[in-house]
Amino acid sequence: MTPDQIQLWQMIGTWVAAIAAIVAAILALRIGKKQNEINQRSLDIKNFVETFVMPQQVIAQDESGNKKISHWNLLIKNASSYPIYLKSFTLNGIRQAVGSSVIPNFGENWYAVPISNTAQDGCNLSLEVEFEDYLDNRYTSKHSGIFDGMTWQIRSEKRILMPRTSP
Repeated sequence: MTPDQIQLWQMIGTWVAAIAAIVAAILALRIGKKQNEINQRSLDIKNFVETFVMPQQVIAQDESGNKKISHWNLLIKNASSYPIYLKSFTLNGIRQAVGSSVIPNFGENWYAVPISNTAQDGCNLSLEVEFEDYLDNRYTSKHSGIFDGMTWQIRSEKRILMPRTSP
C-alpha cells in the first residue's frame, strides 16, 4: 500500500468512527429519554392519591347492657402512597373545616365523620372531601350513599385535582 492509500483508509476509518460515535450518542439520548418517560410513569403509579370511604356502625350499651346502634359514621381512609392532609368535608351540603388533619398512609388510620340524623332519616347522603398531598396539590373526592335498611351502600368517584389558586 502506498502512503496515500494508507492515509485514505485512515481518513475513512476516522469518518466511520465519527459517524458511529454520533449514531451511538443519538441512540443513547433516545434511550435516556425513553427511560425518563418510563421512570415518570412508574413514579406516577407509585405516587397516587386517593381516599376510600366506608360506613361504620357505632354501637352503644344502655343501662341494662343491651347493645343498640347509637349512630353511623363515615370513615375516610387514605388510600394513597403517602400521607394526606384533610382540609374539609361537606356532608349533605354542610361544610365542616377540619384544619389540616393528617391521615397517614399505613395501618388502620381513619377519619370519622358522624352521619347526621337528617341524612340518616333521609336514607341518602353526599360527601365531598377536600384534602392535600405533601406537594401541596389540592384534591376533592365525591362520595354518595344510600341506606338500604341494614347498612350504607357507599359509592365513590375518582378524586379530582383542584386548580392552584394564586396567593
